Amino acid sequence: MSTDLGYVRSTEEMRPKEFDMLSLEELPNVRIISSTALPLDTPYFTLSHRWGTPPGILLNKETEYLLNDDITPHLLRCSEAAVFRHAIHVTRSLGFRYIWIDALCIMQDDGPEKTGEIMQMDQIYMNSTLNISATEAQSRNGLVFDRESLPTNPCRAIVRVFEIQTDICLQAFSENHFLASSEGLLNKRGWVFQERTLAPRIVHFTKDQVFWECHSLDASEVLPRGISDSRPPRPKKGVETSPTLTIQQVKLRWYELVEDYSGTSLTFADDRLLAISAIAKQCCLRMRLDPSEYLAGMWKNDLPLSLIWGDLDRGLGADKSRPTIGAKMEMKHAPSWSWASVLTEVMFCRFPSLVAKAEVLGVEIKRISPNFFGGTEFCRLRLRGRICKFRRHVHDDVPWIYIGQRSRFQEVRRIRSTQDNPIVIDWDISRRVVSDLLDTDGSTPAASTYALFQIASVHDEIELLVERGIILQRIAAHGTYLRIGCFFTRWVGGYLGSELEVVFKGHFKTLSAGDYLDLDSGGKYTIDVV
Repeated sequence: MSTDLGYVRSTEEMRPKEFDMLSLEELPNVRIISSTALPLDTPYFTLSHRWGTPPGILLNKETEYLLNDDITPHLLRCSEAAVFRHAIHVTRSLGFRYIWIDALCIMQDDGPEKTGEIMQMDQIYMNSTLNISATEAQSRNGLVFDRESLPTNPCRAIVRVFEIQTDICLQAFSENHFLASSEGLLNKRGWVFQERTLAPRIVHFTKDQVFWECHSLDASEVLPRGISDSRPPRPKKGVETSPTLTIQQVKLRWYELVEDYSGTSLTFADDRLLAISAIAKQCCLRMRLDPSEYLAGMWKNDLPLSLIWGDLDRGLGADKSRPTIGAKMEMKHAPSWSWASVLTEVMFCRFPSLVAKAEVLGVEIKRISPNFFGGTEFCRLRLRGRICKFRRHVHDDVPWIYIGQRSRFQEVRRIRSTQDNPIVIDWDISRRVVSDLLDTDGSTPAASTYALFQIASVHDEIELLVERGIILQRIAAHGTYLRIGCFFTRWVGGYLGSELEVVFKGHFKTLSAGDYLDLDSGGKYTIDVV
């Protein structure tokens, strides 16, 4: 989109009158233009903002006339377009001509065009000169707030140290001298997460002050040159670009980003994978993988170990109490074994020392669009491993897991020495089937089949064997299951000699003929998870 500033000017000594002359009221003629007519190295800004409900001004087939004329009158008339007006003003004031705004640069009701633009979102933000972020504003508020100047004016003093005959400059300032990753209404939005991650430079407009963020500096009006290196390390910005990084390091960065992203919110649940697709695309390029290796938020060569993820509300066995993020919901365009299938904050089991006990025999996938990094209509994972049925009963408000005829284990969130044969169960509490189970008396219905599927084992720091796996619920299709949680056990005390230990050694069978597709001579079952 052209702001009609036909030259790049110095802004070092811009006076208020000059600044005001760059407003839309004083300098109209803002047009939506095709980027194909511009040189590839044309500098441009981007805008991150919260859409109004409904959006005040939007490019679609009804407003296609916006492509043919100056859109300034429409921007000035629309009360919801203040953030657009201010962003154009900032772009001009910094000496730039072009800005990309999603609501005005994508035909919103043209499915193929929208899909194509989403597939290029990484290039749009990574190649921009600057991202303008309306971090604490609604569309109608714009970027400018009435504010007190005191918080942005540090108290400065010079102190004379007589012992060493030296003057020391002291500066006292607000603790809010840089912007935390989740601070500000905008930064809690799912789509904005990848915009902030990929943009090389961001200027955040907040109620109190303006913040600057790039790969080498975090600054603000209080601290325009940043802060000394003695501060606590900040979270890394962006997808790592260093050529010295190994594939494994890029992959670990991916899991860090997914954990952060999973705590953001979305207006439409089915955007869960689309809103991080640009980051997935960049990670795929850096790991030199074929895009077909990306399976609804998971990397094929990380399976089956990456199946061990958990709801952060439960915490993979950690003794944490955190509120559920948003409503308990599921996303239909991801299989149950993907973290993207539940709309809650997730965490992964870091698995450098885990030894896989299950095998991936195949994947059958049907994607909903040409975008490899979007959602799926269908994604079936065929696994071979050891599995056992279990029953859950609650006695005196204590849940117990029963396996076979004589073994029972106390369901816990964290193993303690005083517990009776504990097993850590992390339910996918955002799933309706799990919510319904736990909201009743907590006992599994007699007609349903629940199972523990062994994924991996490892010796922990005190040399105890730890088994990790996923919790499954049988569905109507032959040998087919949904993932509804994960678990882990330590083989001590009551585990030794139990039916669960015998199952995981392949010597005890608990499944009926319809519960599996195949059984090999080593006691490993073949099943499907969808």
